[in-house]
Parts: sequence; C-alpha cells; structure tokens
Amino acid sequence: MALGTIIAMALAAGTPSTADTTEVAYDALTNGNPQEAIAQLEEGDRHDPARLINLAAAYLATGRTADAREAYKKAAVAERYELETVDGEWIDSRVLARAELARTYSVSFEQSRMARVD
Repeated sequence: MALGTIIAMALAAGTPSTADTTEVAYDALTNGNPQEAIAQLEEGDRHDPARLINLAAAYLATGRTADAREAYKKAAVAERYELETVDGEWIDSRVLARAELARTYSVSFEQSRMARVD
C-alpha cells in the first residue's frame, strides 16, 4: 500500500445491522494529504479506534512516529469494532492497532494496511 493508513468503516461488534459509519479522513489520506487528515482526525472523537488508527497512519506519513505509536496504543485498548481495510478485509480494531503498532518498529510504513469508509 502506498500510504500507511487505516481508513475504516466501523461496525459495532456483533451488530452489523446497526452499523454507524464514522468520518475517518479517507479522502485526505488516499489523496496523499496527511496534514489535512490530521486536522480532521484531531478534531473528532479521540476514543474511536478507526479514527485513532487513521490518525496514527497520518502521523507516520508526516514523520511523527512517537505520536503514531501513542495513537495505535490507544486504539489497541479502545472499544472493539470490526473495521474494513482498503483491501476488503474485516479485522478486529484491537488486532489491527497492535499489528500496525508492531510495524512501526519493524518495517517501512508504506506496507501498512488501509481501511475505508463507503
């Protein structure tokens, strides 16, 4: 993937029929505007795991690794949701946050997975 981003549609675990979508700066991130994504994501709910994961990805894209790690850590203990990644995979938000956090210590950020909002 080009940009280390998690742009997500969050579904409350176990309740897909009552899914709420949340703004997670998908357009800004996929269009290569991490600063715009940061501005959008820092204004919103700082406890939403999809937003935190995408905020972390935007921080990584701007070289703010320490901030990214903190956001991933918060997402790893936030309320659990199923998130859709850009490649169509559904994954537990805590699992995704922990995996992406680990990547910040081991691989280039371009290999991070993305999620999307439809």
